[in-house]
Amino acid sequence: MTSLSSRPGLRRASFLQRGAWRWLREAPPAAAFAARGLLGSGRIDDDRLAAAADEVLDAFPLLRVNFVDDDGLWMRTRENADALVRSDLRGHPDPQARCVELLRADRDRPTDPERDPLVRLHLVRLSETDVVLGVVAHQMLLDARSRYMVLGAVWQAYYGRFRPAQYRDFAEVADFHPLDRETVRVARHRWWSRRLPALPVRGGDGGPVGPPETSRLRVPGSRWQALTEPGGPLGGNGSLAMAALTAWWLWTQGAGTGTDTGAGTGTGKDSLYLSTEVDLRDHLQLGSVVGPLTDRVVFGVDLTGLREPSFRDLMSRTQAGFLDAVVHYLPYHDVVDLAVDLGVVTPPRVAARWDVAVHLCRNAPSSSLTRGERTLAELGVSIELFREADLIGGDTRSATDTWDGTDTWDGTTTDLSVGELGEDMVIVLDQRRTHPAGGGSALLDGLDAAMAQAVADPSAPLPHSTVDTTTQSTVDKDTVDRNTAHENEE
Repeated sequence: MTSLSSRPGLRRASFLQRGAWRWLREAPPAAAFAARGLLGSGRIDDDRLAAAADEVLDAFPLLRVNFVDDDGLWMRTRENADALVRSDLRGHPDPQARCVELLRADRDRPTDPERDPLVRLHLVRLSETDVVLGVVAHQMLLDARSRYMVLGAVWQAYYGRFRPAQYRDFAEVADFHPLDRETVRVARHRWWSRRLPALPVRGGDGGPVGPPETSRLRVPGSRWQALTEPGGPLGGNGSLAMAALTAWWLWTQGAGTGTDTGAGTGTGKDSLYLSTEVDLRDHLQLGSVVGPLTDRVVFGVDLTGLREPSFRDLMSRTQAGFLDAVVHYLPYHDVVDLAVDLGVVTPPRVAARWDVAVHLCRNAPSSSLTRGERTLAELGVSIELFREADLIGGDTRSATDTWDGTDTWDGTTTDLSVGELGEDMVIVLDQRRTHPAGGGSALLDGLDAAMAQAVADPSAPLPHSTVDTTTQSTVDKDTVDRNTAHENEE
């Protein structure tokens, strides 16, 4: 390995960046990049907000990084930040929808990670009172939490409250590795070597690769709040509940190990394996770091012995499986390499045994934390998430002949995310193949019915009947414009 001393101006990429590079280097832009935004309403000076953005770009060198792939993966920091992209949509018939289009278009445009800007800030004036501060960023520089941290830092700078010292420099953790002790590394590899060969085999590859199909289920805010409020049936985490209900639905459709005497009877060794994220800031107590510190984990939901499970039953099994995987954390790229070595999976579809991804966020951002907040109100401003649900999801233009997967890069069939839209939440499902258990609309209808039951009585058996996919009253598919589908969010 080339030494750092012989690479002036370069810093070695972190272990997570090196692991993700194999999938993200050639991934379509819609997979490698993500867009998010905050909507500010009230008395806002655009020039002052632009100056605040420049201050943050200067303060975080990571936002000015490009990658160098030369005998290893390195980071090079540009001296000067790229200019903020400013747009004025005043007078446009639907400025919010147009702003979504602008951010998604920037997300989806071809970008060279070794030369082009990988973090782009946007200031979009919608009306005399409304402005969107947006960010489009490569996932190898900013994970979901970091994107909102950067946007929040700009607003702090706008009000003269930005203190870079409050954030830990990513350079301090770039050389960090959670398995720095050989005994720990060997023990984790041994644990996964026992676990991986036991993973269930999916029923075929689900058909040829095609453009991703995106479906959406809008969940009323009152229902989501009932599920996630303190002391409620979800224990304060709607994303983990979504993972539990997804596993349940796949189980009822016979998508377990195939060792049962009947689908969903619980008479055999039923296990569903999913993938999700773990934020290493929380898991390893790294503090407030802006950067890519989220990794994937593979975890199982053991449904053995359950015949008519309640929501509480499912949550207990899901929490146990997730915590088991986190306690035995092994970097995802190491899990993949080990699975390939063991013959459990074969490239390029290295996620074949855990091809359903459910994105979890332990501390999900929420407009309820800032919308109408007293201090901001005294300054004449309200800040909230900007159409988060509309900025999530695949793009049919990202299909290629060689890339296989959704935004999880490596053969994922079904990908579920949650985003805020107005007072409600939206479950966004990207599906690149038809899963052996059925299509996206059936899954979303099943989740809708199960969530209703979980709110009504989390101790009662969940509905078990196969979903009738001929009715789709709750699902917005890509054949319906994603913006007009939610035009009445107020």
